[in-house]
Amino acid sequence: MKKIILFNLILISVLLVFSGDLLARKKSTDYFFRPQVGIWFGPVTPMFELADQVDTSLGAGGYFRYNTFIQSLKIGFDSSYQSHSSDSTSEVTIVPVYGSLVYWLPLNFPINFQLKAGTGACWVEIKPDSVSQWDPMFTFGGEMSFPAGNRFNIGLRIDYHVIYEKYMDNAKYNGNFINAGLTLYLNL
Repeated sequence: MKKIILFNLILISVLLVFSGDLLARKKSTDYFFRPQVGIWFGPVTPMFELADQVDTSLGAGGYFRYNTFIQSLKIGFDSSYQSHSSDSTSEVTIVPVYGSLVYWLPLNFPINFQLKAGTGACWVEIKPDSVSQWDPMFTFGGEMSFPAGNRFNIGLRIDYHVIYEKYMDNAKYNGNFINAGLTLYLNL
């Protein structure tokens, strides 16, 4: 009988100790479970063959994210503007527009980590030829953020974009870009 009482006291003590952490964790990540709108800016770096053709530049964009029925998953809609010059006479301007799934990693840290993947289309304009078209694109990346009050979050993001152009007869390679930047979220 004493063993059962002792076991129950230990079990209740352990539950009380860990319940505080569980409640605190919910409060510290509460912002992720709300719709978010945000902006970002930072360097955009062309990769592989494209790195020899155009220069790195600064890009900026915005996004909106909405909750799904799965608590740690969101649907996001992103767009950005990037203009790349080069040593030759050409300039490339791209405007990716895509949807993504954003998954919050349930880790017990004050900083939250998110993974994302998505697809969409990218408007590509090449100057001085004045050639422009919409191309399919794929993206994946990650973010880390922390709350800066009840309404705002500050974070870092990195995205890898693949602009699929090899489906065209005269295309030699796809457009590969890495976007890295500072981001500011507004929790709605």
